[in-house]
Amino acid sequence: MKKLVLLIFTIPLFAINILILNSYSPIMKWTAIQTHTLIDILQKNIKDLNLYVEYMDTKAFRPTPKRYQNYISYLNNKYQNMQFDIIITTDDNALNFVRLYKNKYIFKKAKVFFEGINNLKLKDVLDKNIYTGVFEKKEPLSNFHIAKKVKPNLKTIYIISDDSISGNKTMQQYKKAFKNIKGINFIYINSKNLNYIIKYIQNYDTNSVMMLLTFASMFYNNKFIPPRKIPPLLSKYYNNPMIIHTNTYADIPNTNIVGGDCTDAAQQALLNTKKIIKYLNGTPIKDINYTLQGANKIYLNVKNLKKFGITPNDLDIKNPVLVNKPTSFYEIYKTEIISGIIVFIVIILLLIILAAKNREINKLNKNLEEKIKKAIEENHKKEQILFQQSKLAAMGEMIGAIAHQWRQPLNTLALNIQLLVDDFFEKKVDEKYIENFEKKNLNIINFMSKTIDDFRNFFSKDKEKEYIDLKESVIDVLKLIDKQLKDLNIKIEIKGKGGKVYAYKNELKQVILNIINNSKDAILENNIENGKISIFIDKNKIIIEDNAGGIPENIKDRIFEPYFTTKDTKGTGIGLYMSKVIIEEHMQGKIYFENTKNGVKFIIELKEKNDNK
Repeated sequence: MKKLVLLIFTIPLFAINILILNSYSPIMKWTAIQTHTLIDILQKNIKDLNLYVEYMDTKAFRPTPKRYQNYISYLNNKYQNMQFDIIITTDDNALNFVRLYKNKYIFKKAKVFFEGINNLKLKDVLDKNIYTGVFEKKEPLSNFHIAKKVKPNLKTIYIISDDSISGNKTMQQYKKAFKNIKGINFIYINSKNLNYIIKYIQNYDTNSVMMLLTFASMFYNNKFIPPRKIPPLLSKYYNNPMIIHTNTYADIPNTNIVGGDCTDAAQQALLNTKKIIKYLNGTPIKDINYTLQGANKIYLNVKNLKKFGITPNDLDIKNPVLVNKPTSFYEIYKTEIISGIIVFIVIILLLIILAAKNREINKLNKNLEEKIKKAIEENHKKEQILFQQSKLAAMGEMIGAIAHQWRQPLNTLALNIQLLVDDFFEKKVDEKYIENFEKKNLNIINFMSKTIDDFRNFFSKDKEKEYIDLKESVIDVLKLIDKQLKDLNIKIEIKGKGGKVYAYKNELKQVILNIINNSKDAILENNIENGKISIFIDKNKIIIEDNAGGIPENIKDRIFEPYFTTKDTKGTGIGLYMSKVIIEEHMQGKIYFENTKNGVKFIIELKEKNDNK
């Protein structure tokens, strides 16, 4: 994607309080792109800026009056001493929420800049002295023309959407756009039940395409399914081209998505920040028009088009964004090439150093032999000779340590890697040589990279569950935070032999880390002099106990709720909630707590066997 063009404007003379209020969850790629783009541009252009971000997560928790009331109470309590100058809302639910409470609480004085709004009727309803922003205007006819080109004998179009507010609004736009088109059978399926959709399309028309609209609120086998898993699942039953209208799904692997005229999350955020900058430069908000056009781009999945015998040129589309393009030999094998070059450099340097040291040792040994011969006649020199031999032995051990623990110089060597890439392309090193070279030195690479790999693997997303040792998982976590706990004078102890469970290894580590960090924070906040965290491991259980005073009775029933926190402005209230989701939904286990005499203990119970076998 092309770099966004930033606007430079006159810096305000006062601090600006801005709240970004997202309808959805931070783990949704669409929301993540919007939020990161907004933050990046605002921080680069506004000097005196107080920026805050909140997530409503309305895909997992549908909006209800009670949830709205709980959420406004949460925000009002969190920001009770603040008035926002600007509220930025992403997608419909956040805007509807702000409109509901606009004349109350923390929103009262704020101007509202929205983006991603499907309800186009709001352009005739909103007060232009308060609201402006970017509507998410779909381009159904543009996607219809793409469908006709990827399927010349097109007879049927399956239009799929969930039944969320956004999904229903989008479906209405598509129905209105297609109502006068003749000769095509339009089949509209509005459902949150993915099982029903799959059953419906199993006997699909071979001269058809599928248009995927909004599918972030769907359930499969009565369980919520993340949006990015839906296109691969549908592609198992529907083998014809799929067209999307949201760019974050254009490059999902293992699908039949060929692209589409897409709403672009980053583009919407860019257009919205331009309006904010214009407003802060003195333009009245009523003079800043809504954006209906210009926030869309056509994305084409080159790999999937090829699967259907089509190239981007066949579609005759001007300046499309191409994803999943073929890459050069260097890009395909970049990791292997760089790894091979690093190993090559390290080995050459080691050989040079070892050769020099070997010559030095040989020279010293020769001198020692002469001294030893003389020492036969001069007995009083024996001690000096033995000392010299010991010194040489220590030197040999040091050289061996350098050869086996050569880790620190890798950062410096990495800076010179690009200088050797040119040698590769000048055919000084061929592919076969690199492959052979890589195989011979794989053990060296693994050894040298172990520390980095241990740390990197801790945050990587697990692909599959596996049988893991609970005590090893706890020890891996403590490796990262043991030093910090010692510096804070917090004692930690581990008891029990532990056992093996069937779980996601790294997700479990993150839950353990979160609970330990909560205990650490509670010990510090309550000024516990002899802070202590005890971990007991018993078969399929991990029990983490502290002496920080326990959880008050009046909040015991709320600590696993989203957004609930006791840490004032320091907490988001997401940690324990996500821990519960990981243990109970991802791993079908249990997580709960009990107050003790001096504190609280959290109990994690996990499955010992794979139920699918």
